[in-house]
This record gives sequence, structure tokens and C-alpha cells, in this order.
Amino acid sequence: MPTNSGAPPAAQVARPPTAHRDGSHADVLLFAGASIWTSEVDSLANIMIDHQETYQEVNSAELNAMSLDEIAQYALLVIPGGDAPTLTSSLSAETHARLRAAVQERGVNYLGFCAGAWAAVAPAPTRPGDDVSYGLGIVDGPREGFNYLAKQGKEFAISRASFPDKTQRDLLWYGGPVTPDGPGAVIAKYPDGTPAISQLTSRQGFVIVSGLHPAANAAILNVLGISDAEAIDPDFAWGLLNAGIHAVPLPAF
Repeated sequence: MPTNSGAPPAAQVARPPTAHRDGSHADVLLFAGASIWTSEVDSLANIMIDHQETYQEVNSAELNAMSLDEIAQYALLVIPGGDAPTLTSSLSAETHARLRAAVQERGVNYLGFCAGAWAAVAPAPTRPGDDVSYGLGIVDGPREGFNYLAKQGKEFAISRASFPDKTQRDLLWYGGPVTPDGPGAVIAKYPDGTPAISQLTSRQGFVIVSGLHPAANAAILNVLGISDAEAIDPDFAWGLLNAGIHAVPLPAF
């Protein structure tokens, strides 16, 4: 099964579990449930705090307990990396359906990194109320494929992403997929030209899926034993978060 498994030990980053500007409602629902890479959760949380963006963190049990109306209060659902089969199986079929409805019918936007990207795209249920066989089905479509590094047997690596403005950026890959292709969909490409970060609409919702980990900071890379940490700009992830919150398409190939 597609997976971003074997996440390294968490890099220790101090931050509050939630951050609300006014102590009430947050803009972003940040999933930190079963198998999710806690270091990436920490890094994404700190990026949002730095940009004065509000978020609410939830685990699998808490997300399973949320109603469609409660999920639909958020502008953006973020699912970081982890193990896609484990995270999807930790959420009930009813939660899968609520998440699909929140995005496709209620206009909640979605941002998935690696496992969150794997889980996002799945065949649509054949009948109302059916669960998908794999993933959350945020986007109706065939399963995403393995990228060039996975085919080489790599577990993780720094991959050079190319962008429409002809710039390039080194980003962490840790088992992420080739993301969907299509007109205006591809935000970044892997070195072999396949899509690495994509944006698309899923009926009423705006969706970004990334096979790379733009929020990987120096602490995360140090845990992995990657020495060229200076090549990574974790704040690049803010551009994806901000685009997801406001449903603003980014430049695409």
C-alpha cells in the first residue's frame, strides 16, 4: 500500500498544542492522529504561529467525534506525513464520508503532505454511504503512483523541485507520491518531470497535495542525518498553507 512509513524520531520543538488569536475559533484543523509525524506537526504549527495564523490540533478519536458542521467551521484541513494506511484506518467510514462532504459539499479546503497526499486521492464510493477501499477520497480519482526515488528503493532523500518560474528548491522527500497532473494543476515537479506538488478543486473545495515536505526544518533534517540543512527553507510551507486557507491558486505549469 502507498505509505510514508518509518518516520524518524521526533525533533523536539516547543510550542502550544493549539493557537487561537482570540481563544475561540481557529482557521486551520491540523490532524495529529494515528501514525502522523509529530515533528512535521510541530514545524507546521510553529510556521502558523509565526504568521499569526490560528489552528486547532486533533487526534484520530477527536476527529471521529466531530460532526460535519464542526469540521465545516474550518477554512482548511491539514494532514501531514505519516503512514497513509494507518491514518486512514484510524478514521471511521463515517469520518471519511464527513471529510469528503466537508470538502466537496461545504467548501473546506485541504492540504496534505506525503501521507496526507496519498490519503487525499481515492476512487469515489460507488453508492452513497459506501466507504472507499483506500484513502479518504477527498479528491475522486485513481490512486497516486510512486515517484522516482521510491522506485530506486530510497527511504528518504533531498529532492530538487522545479517551479513554473524556472526556480528550483531542495526539499525533503520521505516516501511521497507523484501527485495529480492536469492543466493548471502542477505547482512543482520532481527532477524527472513528474508532478511533486499539485493543486486542484474537488467540487466546492480547493485541494493542495504535496509529495514533498516543505516544512522540514534543520532539526528534522539533523535527526535524519542530512547535513545540508541550510538548503531547506521551512517557511516555503507557509505559501502552501496560506494558499490553502484562502483558496488562492499558486503559479502552475
